[in-house]
Amino acid sequence: MTSIVGRLFLAALAACFLGFDLRADDETPRALTIDARSVAFSTGEDAKSTVGKLVHRGTLRLTSADTDFGGISGLIVSDDGSQFLAITDASHWLTGALQYRDDRLVGLRGGEIGPLLAPDGSILKGKLGDAEGLAGKLDGDVYVSFEGRHRIWRYPYATKGMLGSPSVVATPAELAGAPLNGGLEGIALLNDGRLLAMTESFHDNAGNIRGWVLSTGADPVQVLLKRRSPFDVTDVRQTANGDLLMLERRFSTFGGVGFEMRRIRSPEFAAGGVMDGEVVADVGMNFTIDNMEALSVRKGANGETLVYVASDDNFNAPLQQTLIMMFELKN
Repeated sequence: MTSIVGRLFLAALAACFLGFDLRADDETPRALTIDARSVAFSTGEDAKSTVGKLVHRGTLRLTSADTDFGGISGLIVSDDGSQFLAITDASHWLTGALQYRDDRLVGLRGGEIGPLLAPDGSILKGKLGDAEGLAGKLDGDVYVSFEGRHRIWRYPYATKGMLGSPSVVATPAELAGAPLNGGLEGIALLNDGRLLAMTESFHDNAGNIRGWVLSTGADPVQVLLKRRSPFDVTDVRQTANGDLLMLERRFSTFGGVGFEMRRIRSPEFAAGGVMDGEVVADVGMNFTIDNMEALSVRKGANGETLVYVASDDNFNAPLQQTLIMMFELKN
């Protein structure tokens, strides 16, 4: 990317990686209109529909006139694929409906957008609500992890929706030592009901990425992920068979953005050592991507593993873009 527009894009993205503050107004949930346009997965002579073990099933570019739309950092897609819930790193929820044709993602309709609340019922603003991780089920409680003031809150989403105040989830004391902008980036509700919380760039002495398995009434269990430089964790999910999927991002001024997906097989996760796993896809700027931060996984009608990835545009439209991509993960 050598054009002036390309250089502006990279400069803007670099600025946002430094953690510039974002705005969120006092408000209540309101209707959200989203324009969704299908875009090609890749273009040019190397156009393809598969990268690694990910088979592309549709990409949508999302735009909205609502000034609080953007910055998507966490995503939950319902088990049947029809609905989604997302969080932004500027203190907001947003919802919508997904549309398909011939097993491909072809459309999206906006639902609502509204502010995240604190345990005392007050509205979070800007970086006080720097929400980065989202986990759970739309018909149950959902968990949100935050950077800056590193913490996890549990929201009664099924019963209260966006109006629910959260309860505090106990986190390990050592989390206080995480970098300001490198804390709890990805969380996943595991199949057994425990919570997996992974940091973006909080490393041990060997350079491994720290995380923890959290469960009520038990001490946190540390997990370690071998870092594959220059990638950092942005989200994590567990598949139906117990494997972990790690979404990881890279960025450089000259190389632009990229993401990879790593699969840690269930026995390796259960063993408790330093996890590594296999890279199932490594995606660069020859594909239509952006700052890919959010990951959701569900089981398809035929038992296939369906993967959704969404981007954080850092509120830099049109230099950056909000994308939601759907893939099938091949074994």
